[in-house]
Amino acid sequence: MSETVLITGAGRGVGLALTKEFLAAGYRVFAGVRKTCHLLEKVKEQYPAALSLIPLDVTEMASVRAAAAKVAAETPALETLINNAGVYLGDKTRTLEELDLEDNHLQQTMEVNAFGPLRVVQQFLPLLAAGGKRIIVNISSEAGSIGDCWRRQEYAYTMSKAALNMQTRILHNYLSPRGFKIKAIHPGWVRTDMGGKEADLDPATSAGGIFNVIQRVAAGELATKEGGEGIFLDYQGKILRW
Repeated sequence: MSETVLITGAGRGVGLALTKEFLAAGYRVFAGVRKTCHLLEKVKEQYPAALSLIPLDVTEMASVRAAAAKVAAETPALETLINNAGVYLGDKTRTLEELDLEDNHLQQTMEVNAFGPLRVVQQFLPLLAAGGKRIIVNISSEAGSIGDCWRRQEYAYTMSKAALNMQTRILHNYLSPRGFKIKAIHPGWVRTDMGGKEADLDPATSAGGIFNVIQRVAAGELATKEGGEGIFLDYQGKILRW
């Protein structure tokens, strides 16, 4: 039986590239998408039996519950969860004085990037507990590092990723005694709608690195050290500062 993985935000960018990477490796992939995606439909044509498209809006609890029920109807267990769905809303160049704090981009960003992954982990936990590998990966960002923060703006995105990192640490504290392996992974600066055209990496390179890190984690490598060091990594397995 093929190993199983759920990938959220699978319709484009790093999520789509991760979907292709895991399918090529022989995984049974559940691709969570908020709406129908032409590119993902094309991948489905290549892997009709191995890829399931799962309607999933991580900001809506009812949607997450329905997605968990749909996946549970197709498999008794999940080996790996990759919380990849994310947004970058607002103007990254706005200073404190220029921020419009009456619009809801701050709240929307937190709903997707921070609260969304927690909803997904909660509802898919029984399936993950039934799996052998019990791996949870939150796709984070170096932008969430407090120790290495250099920015003077980008409040919504950076705050949401810092919150996601804290969530990852708490999940590690709670679930690692049950055999779970929890990581937050920075995918690098990737040429996507979010990362922009000037970014260093193409999505396939980032996804390939993340895939390799996950395989190493599954093999018992990249173990978390005392104090939580080693939970927050980049796509090459390098330890990042909280």
